[in-house]
Amino acid sequence: MQKIFTLILTMFTVTAFAAEEFIPYSIKAEAVVGYIYPHDKDVVSPIVKGPAIGGQIAFEWHTDGSRQWHLDFNRPTVGVALQVLDLSNPQKLGQMIAPYVYINIPMVRSRVVDFNFMAGAGFGFCTKPCDVEGARKDPRSIKEKAADYNFIIGSPFSFNLQAGLNLDFHVSQEVTLTLGVGYNHFSNGSLFQPNTGLNIFQGQVGVKYSPVIRKRTEPMKAVIDTTKLKRWYGEVIVSGGAKTLYYKDTKYFGCASLNVGGYYRTCRQHRIGLGVDLFYDGAFTTTAKQDGSGKWVKDNTNTYFGKTFTTEDKFTNKLRVGIDITNELMIGNFLLGFGVGVYLYDPVKNMEPYAKAQEAANNGKSLNKGIFYAYDPDKEDGWNYFRLSFKYYITKHLLAQIAFKTHLQKVEFVEFGVGTWF
Repeated sequence: MQKIFTLILTMFTVTAFAAEEFIPYSIKAEAVVGYIYPHDKDVVSPIVKGPAIGGQIAFEWHTDGSRQWHLDFNRPTVGVALQVLDLSNPQKLGQMIAPYVYINIPMVRSRVVDFNFMAGAGFGFCTKPCDVEGARKDPRSIKEKAADYNFIIGSPFSFNLQAGLNLDFHVSQEVTLTLGVGYNHFSNGSLFQPNTGLNIFQGQVGVKYSPVIRKRTEPMKAVIDTTKLKRWYGEVIVSGGAKTLYYKDTKYFGCASLNVGGYYRTCRQHRIGLGVDLFYDGAFTTTAKQDGSGKWVKDNTNTYFGKTFTTEDKFTNKLRVGIDITNELMIGNFLLGFGVGVYLYDPVKNMEPYAKAQEAANNGKSLNKGIFYAYDPDKEDGWNYFRLSFKYYITKHLLAQIAFKTHLQKVEFVEFGVGTWF
């Protein structure tokens, strides 16, 4: 009975779509105003003088229901946009130019208004990134010179992630008014330093114009999947990347990860998984040495970054093992995921924060933290980690991935990976 009802509903939906007029594409223009969140008050607050103001234009393709994922996500629109923002202090921060792609998924549809969820990703190009050479030569502390240097964005290039909610008010068949709110993040993923990151909570208002409206003269050729869903998935992914630690450093450190995961598909649009992660981070190199009296003091040979107190350049100090749980949206062969993990093996936790680990070592002790513990995210990585991932199933057993491994809002490194799925 359930299968018959589903088939009737699907046939009715496809027939209804065929009877409607179809908009193949639209052009959109919006004004954007955003609040730059001062997540690092020593670096962001001194240089930010007001809101981020700008605009964006976009070209949107309207899905027609000819593929299964079109129906799974209520016939979403897929767009490519160009956003330009003045970052509140143009003399010091400049402008951010951001091309990105996005998907707009209708949560509620009506003849008057549509309520949508938007997710997008792309790149940012800052016109006035940090003058790294000037900042290195300036003898003042970061806090003292933060108002004079852009420590928020340390390179011309950055990654851009966006998400939000929006309303489309249908004024006529051709014209739609748009209103939305969202979160806009820029970071170079520690590929360059400084990398405090830019977090903007923004609102936008604009208009969408659809120059072409077509009549559907024949039934849609929607793919009606009456077969049983593949419920269980397995994946093995190997990833690599690189990072820098501090704006005074010139050295790059290699990073890598191995993820083995199992997933259960709960419905056509979603799956949940449990995985095991092995991480390698070459940045955990020697940062302390003993002086003539046997006391541990800071060693800047490898890095000026005083976060991790490391007395030996050991391979085991660079490894961490964790377990994660991940939720993923399945949009055809494309998967958008967010995972949360807990470290089971983590020698780094007893090396952070630097001052406490140094004091313990000079007293012949160790911090000896458990799996879970209270921590200051500005001074240590902590016991948990997060991963935002973008996967694409290229063939029946081959996939590609770009992921951002973070500790709260701080990116450890960007993972570029390939793997197999079954």
